[in-house]
Amino acid sequence: MALPLFKTEQLKRYKDIIALLIKYGRSDLVKEAGLSTPAIRRESLAVIGKQPQPDELASDLENLGATFIKLGQLLSTRGDLLPEPYLDALARLQDKVEPFSYGEVDRIVSSELGIRISKAFAEFDSEPLAAASLAQVHRARMRDGREVVVKVQRPGVRGQIVNDLEALEEVASFIDAHTEIGKRYEFVNMLEDLRRSLLREIDFQREGNNL
Repeated sequence: MALPLFKTEQLKRYKDIIALLIKYGRSDLVKEAGLSTPAIRRESLAVIGKQPQPDELASDLENLGATFIKLGQLLSTRGDLLPEPYLDALARLQDKVEPFSYGEVDRIVSSELGIRISKAFAEFDSEPLAAASLAQVHRARMRDGREVVVKVQRPGVRGQIVNDLEALEEVASFIDAHTEIGKRYEFVNMLEDLRRSLLREIDFQREGNNL
């Protein structure tokens, strides 16, 4: 049974999600839901008999980008779904994320302000104070001497989040409807919490209004 009613432009993300389920021991869930394809079955043969370590799950989610990092953060609180070694490994996703380059920071900030960073700020640290899954922050000093912290959203993260949430929710909806574990845990509801959290965090205007 192929990926039913799924959007062709999202096939790569569906494959990423299903590959994760297979790699971390839920090939039965994929089979029960009817989500397997010949390509996915071929890839699953490569991981049969291998036991991935908890840290691998954290790394795999990090490599898939911001949405999956936030998913990992959510899963790190779900002792009903994952054993403790996985909870511990995913907990590192709370604050240990690689920063994006200063070149990207320069481009994004200059584009938002309409002028170069060097014109807008007297100083702007190239090294971030902290980097998270959706944004990172840099210390800066305004031309009038005020010390500020500038929060910069990761490049393309908004569109990526919207697309990733759509793919995750479609897979979760199908699993909820076609598997016993889906009926028990209602993964779509869990993802609704993820959606609200992500959309709230990328709304910088709302965040600024609350300061």
